[in-house]
Amino acid sequence: MDKKLFEIMTGEFTGVSESKGAFKKILIAIDKSGYRQKVIETGIMFAKVLGASLTAIHVIDRATLGVVWDLLSYYPGTRAEMYERGVQKESAKLLDEAKDLAQGKGVEMKTDLITNASSAAEGILNYAKEADADLIIIGTKGMTGIEKFLMGSVASKVISHAHCPVLAVR
Repeated sequence: MDKKLFEIMTGEFTGVSESKGAFKKILIAIDKSGYRQKVIETGIMFAKVLGASLTAIHVIDRATLGVVWDLLSYYPGTRAEMYERGVQKESAKLLDEAKDLAQGKGVEMKTDLITNASSAAEGILNYAKEADADLIIIGTKGMTGIEKFLMGSVASKVISHAHCPVLAVR
């Protein structure tokens, strides 16, 4: 790692921070792609090295629920709520796996499932701002087809509009 980058990250670079690290609150945004493992491990490494708190979030927006939810919710008496609960259960499992991995490496991780965002990018950006995150770690690849297009645009929007630095993992 570049010495200057390390100094900035740890707060040893003049003018960045007087305390142990410049990044005290790290937020990782995970999805169901194969790259989530890399994002989680990167977040754990940074939290451990910097002595920072670590939070993992997963955002369920209407695009995530997809066309199936739209169709199910259009017709009365269908199982849209059941489908949505299933998606939430699957998402909670992703967060539990991340938390278990962090605990196995000696790092405390808070998790949160975001269900009220109009888009994944909005959910990540709003959460990061409200939590006063110092660093966001997000994946940029791992999905295919339309999912790849959507995730790429999510990462791009987060990088462009975040109030803090963003580390894009690929």
